[in-house]
Amino acid sequence: MGAISGTLSYKVFYVQGELPADWQDSFVQAVEKHGFEELEPDDDDDDSVGWVVVDRPLQTQIDLHAMLFDHFINLSLRQDRYAVPSGLLNAHFEEAVREYMLENNKRKLSKFEKEDIKEMVKRRLKEKQYPRMRITDMSWDIQRGQVRFWSHSNKTCELFQGFFEDTFGLQILPANPYINAVEAGLTEDDIEALKMVEPSIFVDETI
Repeated sequence: MGAISGTLSYKVFYVQGELPADWQDSFVQAVEKHGFEELEPDDDDDDSVGWVVVDRPLQTQIDLHAMLFDHFINLSLRQDRYAVPSGLLNAHFEEAVREYMLENNKRKLSKFEKEDIKEMVKRRLKEKQYPRMRITDMSWDIQRGQVRFWSHSNKTCELFQGFFEDTFGLQILPANPYINAVEAGLTEDDIEALKMVEPSIFVDETI
C-alpha cells in the first residue's frame, strides 16, 4: 500500500524514453495483458503476479479511468503465493504414502508414484487455505518521468522493475546520487566530478 494512504516511504525510479503516441490505448491493453490472475489449487504455479486497481486489490478489471488520475498512472502490484509449510506437507505426504501402499499391497513405490502422491497432497492442502497476498502501490508521474514504488525490499523492487518494463516497454532506472544528478540536468563536467566524490566522516573516530 502507500499511494492512497499509509506510509510515505517509497523508492523512486526514472523512466527512460518517450511515451508512444497512442499511450492511452496501448497502456490499457498492456495492463490488461499483465493484469493479476487468481490462483487456483489445481494450478501448477504456486504464485501469481499482476496489476490491480490501486486501493482495490480485488479489482482486476482495469480501464483508463481506473488507473489514470490527472497526469499520474496509479496501479498496485499484487503478488499472491501459496505457502504450504514443509513440515505439514511432509507429514501428510508420509501418511498418504502409507495408505497408498496398504491399499495397493506395495512394499515400495517408484519415484513417479511418490511425485504424484505429493502433488495430490499439496493440492488438497492448498484447497484448505487462501494464498498469501501482498499489495504494493505504484504511482507514475508521466509528465516528470518519475515512478514511485512503495517498497524498499530489493527482491520486490527487482520484480517490479522487470514487470514494469515488460508491461509498458520502457526502461526504468532506480534513483541513486548519480542518476539523480543526470536527471537534474547537470553539466557533463559536474557529473564527471561527482564520480570522484568520496564519503566524508564527520565524527571523530578517535573519541
